[in-house]
Amino acid sequence: MRVVTRQLMFVTTAWACLLCSAGAGVADPRPERWVERCGGVYALCGYVDRATSEPRIDRKFEVGLPFSEGLAAVRSEGKFGYINSSDDMVIAPMFDLARAFRKGHAEVVAGDKAGIIDRTGKLVLPPNYARAIPFAADAALVRPGKAIVPESFGFPRFMIGELLFERDDPRYLLVDLLSGNILKDELAIKEFDFGTFVWAAQPGDKRYGLLAPDGTWKIEPRFETVGKLHGGRAIVCYGRPAGHKDQSAQHGLADATQCGVIDRDGQTILTPQRFRIQGYRNGFYRVAEDKKAGVLDEAGRLLGGRLFDDAILPDSGDVARILVDGRWVGLNRAGNVVPDPEDGKVLAVCPSGIKFRRNGSRIQVVGADEKPTVSYLFDDTYMTCKFPMSVRYNGKWGFLNKDGKLLVDPPSFQDQFNFINGYAGVKVQGKWGILYSNGMLAVAPQFDELGSDAGAYAVSKDGRKFWIDTSGREVSEPRRPEDRRSRLRCGADGGQRVSRNSNGTLLWGIADAAGNIVVEPKYRAITCFRDGLAWVPFDERREWCAIDRNERKRENGACVKNWADSNVADARAETMSDDPYESGVLWMRAELEYGLDLREKPPRFVSQF
Repeated sequence: MRVVTRQLMFVTTAWACLLCSAGAGVADPRPERWVERCGGVYALCGYVDRATSEPRIDRKFEVGLPFSEGLAAVRSEGKFGYINSSDDMVIAPMFDLARAFRKGHAEVVAGDKAGIIDRTGKLVLPPNYARAIPFAADAALVRPGKAIVPESFGFPRFMIGELLFERDDPRYLLVDLLSGNILKDELAIKEFDFGTFVWAAQPGDKRYGLLAPDGTWKIEPRFETVGKLHGGRAIVCYGRPAGHKDQSAQHGLADATQCGVIDRDGQTILTPQRFRIQGYRNGFYRVAEDKKAGVLDEAGRLLGGRLFDDAILPDSGDVARILVDGRWVGLNRAGNVVPDPEDGKVLAVCPSGIKFRRNGSRIQVVGADEKPTVSYLFDDTYMTCKFPMSVRYNGKWGFLNKDGKLLVDPPSFQDQFNFINGYAGVKVQGKWGILYSNGMLAVAPQFDELGSDAGAYAVSKDGRKFWIDTSGREVSEPRRPEDRRSRLRCGADGGQRVSRNSNGTLLWGIADAAGNIVVEPKYRAITCFRDGLAWVPFDERREWCAIDRNERKRENGACVKNWADSNVADARAETMSDDPYESGVLWMRAELEYGLDLREKPPRFVSQF
């Protein structure tokens, strides 16, 4: 069962787009090109060069947000302040939340109210609002009420995307920061580019226009669906279909009967078309209508004069890909059908010399001499250089050796599992067996179900479930030593949780990667550090609370009854006591005891769906 942690959701949503860009390159002195990097036993954050991964600022902050306009919001001792590229704390930590600077201003939260500061840390808009979004240089969009933001382990945290999690079209006021005057009120807003304009709808009107910071309309309200500025373009649409829920604009998409495009200055660069515009790339627009797709050029001309089964826009070059009658071909800027630009493209070259080359919608395997190693054109599945490798031909599975030859010719398996330690599960005539890496069956197909786990196989036959080894001999369920050890580890360089026996009771603490004790084993249970904090149960409070690296309880964070339950979004921790607090403690102790090989099975999460 897939369990999504709240922390994972935040990391995936907010930071993956930054970290994935790090790689080989030339060091960049601009802090906007640095990325935060967190780790160590206390899971603290610093900054590294995006291109070279060279450290720029040491890891010492509980949270580090991206640099903007030369400053970055960081959390230290539970409060947010701002550092510059020299690691000077230029705005002292005093806020519960902080956002990036834009046009010299940043939104901050103090207590349960949001306001706006300037680059000196001075409040230019007192914290009296649920949201206070800097708008261009001298205006703000504010929403009355209390600041409510998603929480991460008891601590509130902004999510990426200014309006991503807002519901029910809350109403905003447009305020002039210099005079404090309200220029417009009761506005429904959607993001365009808060540095220049914003999409806004007036009371009683569901149409959006482009509003300037001084309260004037750059474009009068007339669009039902509007998109965020992306790549210098924003999609706008008229005539929303009946029953359509307007969520797509938050993601830069549109779903309406006629769509056009405007630029960052609000000028029309593509007049309304009868299609839904779904994206722009490299001078092409992808459009859709009635489950068909097409390609427009910059002038709005429908290339090829019609729609197709599918269309893919190119990142570079002059040819898009279209699907016609089950076959991919190319479509150039003149609207002519040309050979598929992906045809003949080498997808991977393996150390053994074989290559995987695209051939139409299939994959051809060729050797170092450029000649096919087999006569088959395989289905377009994931190809790797880890052999024997799974391949599929006309719905049947087989395995490819490193010389490009098939282990079993022709592919004949209904289903398969990849090779692990020289063995793979294969399905023949509805039954599962085990295949050895030489192509011979190690165990004849006879099982209704089969799954690999820690060197053994869980199988079912005639309604009975049991375990076997690679010879088919029945064995005990594996102990899974690596899985057990992983339950105690705290990341790649974060050390692990350790225990000591106190009068027959295991107490828990944390050691760093070198084995040095950093939190004495004295707690009934403990989590690894995250954002500079670890969570422990306090029996006197009947709650889990966060402690810092000095084992001081973090007072400005909310404690929770059951940490395991608060850690997941789509499941609940297995109940181990009628008391929620005690159930959470017992669940975590079971997790830790499983890591010590003192328990047969780990505690479970139970799906909520």
